[in-house]
Amino acid sequence: MNRLLLLLILVSVAVLGKAQENLDTYVPVTDEQASDTYAVIIANEHYEFEVPVPYALNDGAIFKRYLEKTLGVPDKNIRFVPDATLNKMRRNLQWLSDMVSVTDGHSRVIVYYSGHGMPDEESKSAYLLPVDGYSTDTRSGVSTSDFYKLLGSMKTRQTLVFLDACFSGAKREGGMMQQARGVAIKVKNTPVASDNMVVFSAATGDETAWPLKDKEHGLFTYYVLQQLNEHNGCVSLGDLTDKVMAEVKLVSMRENGKMQTPTVVAPQGSTGWRDWMFVSEPAKCYETMPKPKFTTVAPAAAGSEKEDTQGKPHPKTFLRRR
Repeated sequence: MNRLLLLLILVSVAVLGKAQENLDTYVPVTDEQASDTYAVIIANEHYEFEVPVPYALNDGAIFKRYLEKTLGVPDKNIRFVPDATLNKMRRNLQWLSDMVSVTDGHSRVIVYYSGHGMPDEESKSAYLLPVDGYSTDTRSGVSTSDFYKLLGSMKTRQTLVFLDACFSGAKREGGMMQQARGVAIKVKNTPVASDNMVVFSAATGDETAWPLKDKEHGLFTYYVLQQLNEHNGCVSLGDLTDKVMAEVKLVSMRENGKMQTPTVVAPQGSTGWRDWMFVSEPAKCYETMPKPKFTTVAPAAAGSEKEDTQGKPHPKTFLRRR
């Protein structure tokens, strides 16, 4: 009996080790169907007027994979928008608003963004930068204030936003964007716009949101995914944010010699969001999947209209659902 127990423990440790080592390809698969969850994933890597954001496409593709496989969100409920222009960002956020408007407040919304953020030097406001945007012109970006207001106007039971971007003018791999003039800017915190909305962002103040090169992810995104993987999707938002904050701060200081502090913005005085669960029961099996593959193209020619609005990267990126 003791030998059998030891064998089971060794197998469990081996499975967990494999999952941690192959986060992108060894994915927990849930039996739950989150048909009332709608998501928009924007992954901006190849910029027309700015340097690329390393691994942003992989960030978005694997985040979609976990939404679909581990959290049970149907593919038709997800818009994955690789290398999004300003109009594509607006169009897909409008799609999200339209879908939520017919769900009578019962839906859950998840929005994920990986790409450049930028500051307004005068107002210290923060902006998301589309791939056709200029870091020298905030009119070509999406202000987080307007972004949060749009999401806050949607009647949902939960709205959760992940932002793997920094807004100081820094680039993901270090150094500064064109408009930053070599000086990191500490932007103002933008409050959330509803009582059931939480924003979890990669960095705070004038910090940089760094990459994790050996994992081919943003540092923040990697540890968000790791928590979903480690807990088979069954983790509270409070536990996930606590663990990601601790890991990102530690790894950033160790690898980069600089602090990166993920930040939660929630309704003032609210703690109920900490009990939000991603799924009610942990996934009971894993599925081995191929690494995503992307066709690198200029932003102006980044796929057909159908490909962009349906959110499909490369046709070999995802396996069909079981």
